[in-house]
Amino acid sequence: MERRSTTRFSPSEIARMEKLVSSDRKEQVLVDSFCQKLVEEFNRSPARVGSRALQATQVRGWFLDKLPASTPKPASLPTTSEEKPLASEPDALVSEIKTSASEEKALALDTSISNNEDALSPDLPKETTDKVPEFEDLQFEAKSSKDSAWYDVALFLAHRKTSLGEVEVRVRFIGYGAEEDEWVNVRKAVRQQSIPLESSECRSIVKGDLVLCFKESNDEALHFDAHVVDVQRKQHDIRGCRCLFHVEYDHDQSQEMVNLKRISRRPRYL
Repeated sequence: MERRSTTRFSPSEIARMEKLVSSDRKEQVLVDSFCQKLVEEFNRSPARVGSRALQATQVRGWFLDKLPASTPKPASLPTTSEEKPLASEPDALVSEIKTSASEEKALALDTSISNNEDALSPDLPKETTDKVPEFEDLQFEAKSSKDSAWYDVALFLAHRKTSLGEVEVRVRFIGYGAEEDEWVNVRKAVRQQSIPLESSECRSIVKGDLVLCFKESNDEALHFDAHVVDVQRKQHDIRGCRCLFHVEYDHDQSQEMVNLKRISRRPRYL
C-alpha cells in the first residue's frame, strides 16, 4: 500500500488530485504556479472555512509522493512578494480536471445494496497484520488538546515529566508554524499514524473497530477518533468501495454515515 501524504487533505481534495495525477498532462502538476492555483482553490472551499489554510508546498508534496519516480520533477522556485501572475496553462488544467457537481451528486446518491454476496467486497480476513516499519520510516500523529483532533507530527521538539510522573512532548504539526506547537501526553495523545484503506480492504473494518474518521461541518474539517457502530456492505463498482460505515465520534458522541475514503484504520501487528 502507498504511504499517505503527511498532510491531511479532505476526501474531495484527494479525489481531485488523484484525477489530476491520472491525466495525460500529469507532469504539469509539479509546476509551482499550478500548485499555488490549486491550493488557493482548496482554501476557498466551504469545507475549509474556519480551518487553517493549506500551503502550495503541501499540495506539491502530495503530488511528488504519488507520481512515479520516472516522472520529470521541475525544481521548486522560491516565492517572492513580486511573483508574476500565474500562467494560464496551469489555470486551464485545474479547471479542466474539476469534478463536476453532477458527478459528485451521483456518487453521493448511489446507495444500492446487493443481495449477491459474490458481488460484495472481497472477504478479506479482519486480522490482517502490517509489516513493522523500520525506525527511520516511523511516522506519528498527535491529538491536539485544543480541538481533540489528530494531526500528523513534523517534529518532536522537547520532552518533560509532569508532577504526576507523566511524560509529555512538545510537537510541531505538519503544515503549521511554531505558534501552533503543543505539549501533549505521550501515552494518551501520541501514536503511529493511522493507515488509509484501499477499496479491497473494506471488509477488514467491522463493528466495534476504532478508526480515525474525517469529519466535515460548516466550520471545520478535521480527523477524530470514532468507533464503528454498524456497516452496510454494498456492491462495489468501477469507482471502488460503495459500503457505508455508521460511526460514533469519541470526542462528542455524534454519529453519521461515512464512506471508506473518510476512514483510516489503526496499524495491526503480531
